[in-house]
Amino acid sequence: MTRWIVIGAVFLAGSFSTAYADFEFPGIGEPPLPMQVTPVPGITAQQAADLQAQIDELKRELAREKLRPMSAPVSTPAEIAPDLSQDVDSLLKWKATVEKEDAKAAAKAALKPSVNVGGRFFLDSAVFSQNQQSVDQVGDAENAIKLRTCWVELKGNVLENTQYRLWFDLSSQVSLLDVYLDFGELPYIQNFRIGHFFEPFSMQQLTPNKYLTFMERSSPFLLGRDLGVMAHSDNADANWTYGIGLFVSEQSNKPPFYQSDEDSSAITGRFTYLPWYDEASDGRGLIHFGVGYSWRHLGDKKLRFRNRPDSALAPFIVDTGNFAATAYNLAGLEAAYAYGSFIMQSEYHYVSADTVDFGAESFDHYYIQASYVLTGENRPYNRRSGSFSNRIVPYENFFRVRTADGCIGRGRGAWEIAYRYAHDNLTSDNIFGGRDYRHLVSLNWYLSPFTRAMFEYDFSQTNDPVASHGDLHVFQMRMQFDF
Repeated sequence: MTRWIVIGAVFLAGSFSTAYADFEFPGIGEPPLPMQVTPVPGITAQQAADLQAQIDELKRELAREKLRPMSAPVSTPAEIAPDLSQDVDSLLKWKATVEKEDAKAAAKAALKPSVNVGGRFFLDSAVFSQNQQSVDQVGDAENAIKLRTCWVELKGNVLENTQYRLWFDLSSQVSLLDVYLDFGELPYIQNFRIGHFFEPFSMQQLTPNKYLTFMERSSPFLLGRDLGVMAHSDNADANWTYGIGLFVSEQSNKPPFYQSDEDSSAITGRFTYLPWYDEASDGRGLIHFGVGYSWRHLGDKKLRFRNRPDSALAPFIVDTGNFAATAYNLAGLEAAYAYGSFIMQSEYHYVSADTVDFGAESFDHYYIQASYVLTGENRPYNRRSGSFSNRIVPYENFFRVRTADGCIGRGRGAWEIAYRYAHDNLTSDNIFGGRDYRHLVSLNWYLSPFTRAMFEYDFSQTNDPVASHGDLHVFQMRMQFDF
């Protein structure tokens, strides 16, 4: 009877514990050998403890059997052990086979890329008012509504330290946005990226549009996405970031493509530093400085800069037109200060173009903006990218429901006000693209961390060779959500 109890207990233990390489009986006077039951899915902690108690009792029983006199009228360990050892060896071999198959399946699954699906949707509308000088400059600005952004995003891991990203823009015709592989945890450089992605220039450019304080970015000199390779930092605990890469300076974006015997290359880099970052508040207080530079050779020897008044639905109000140039240099300075719910940031961009007909011609742009979250939340700073690339999370989401007692329960969401002043100077000694001065006021309502309504008023005044004091008023709004 004892033998069958022993065999049954060992069988149960082998089914729910880690296999032992060897099974040894304790010597005379030695304590029972430890055998721990490893938790497995579907086995509760109490069941594991009961099994462990049975195993311990079994070991003690075997020890007692060895200590019994040989003349005792009971089965001896010598009679029990050989058969028991054979049964245990069989169970352990079976267990090892199962674990080997599980390990093969886990290794195969680890090689398969993970897939995370996301997306974002922006619906914009705008109403315009302008004086006659503005009509003479840019024509009639017509009221409009537009699906500004409709993206589907795929991203995940290819290997343990290698990520991919694949984004599609479905708002008009299908086009490719971010398409790249990013290799992480490399010695010295940290990360290496190859594909189609944003060049490392400007805090505003490297802030995703779903996190921007205003509906549109400000500068006419932003570089956008290009084909290239880049080494960059990726440290969530560092007070600095860097990125430097080699890119194709001219290409079609739908899809990314370039074909030419002419050199059309660009070298672009950016470095940022936090002289102060309040660790105790997780960055609710900080000071940010950054510098960026890009040298760009133009294979087709054509260059053009132009800008809208902070609205994708508005006409271009400053425009150099196409002019012949072989290359240009772009430099940028950036600074930001955050304290609690208040953020102020500013950037300056300067361009020096090597034109074919006039020699060096220069243009510049700057903006300064401030925002304050009235309900007390803050926009977290992203130390990996050196920008405010994080979402505002309301203390309470917007909701309106009727409670059990017939009253109305409400949640307000988060409310933010913001102001930006911007100036473009696209007029140089021989190229007359115009100058503008823009004032933008915004009220943002965050219904949830993933849903936002934006209400903006923009006033721009433009001076160009056609007319002076062209006044354009823009009233616009956006409804956006992302997932």
